[in-house]
Amino acid sequence: MADYAFRTLEDRRNLQDLYETGLSPRELSEKMEKTVTVIYTELRRGRDGTRLEDGRLKYDATVAQRAVNRSLERRGRKASRTSQGAT
Repeated sequence: MADYAFRTLEDRRNLQDLYETGLSPRELSEKMEKTVTVIYTELRRGRDGTRLEDGRLKYDATVAQRAVNRSLERRGRKASRTSQGAT
């Protein structure tokens, strides 16, 4: 399994709550003890297309969790078309 910095929906909800208080990615990084790059990646993953009152793009923990789940489902070795029909 991939080593995601935010492993659970609870971690992502914590990030969402802190982000909505107005903290910058650098401040989030210090508070959550993650690198700034990890914070930016996670914020990008959870964009839902809307904006907060201060104009920043909104982060939604549920959207981010779904994106990670989809990514994990797509991983792994895929069976070839010819072997699927063979018995």
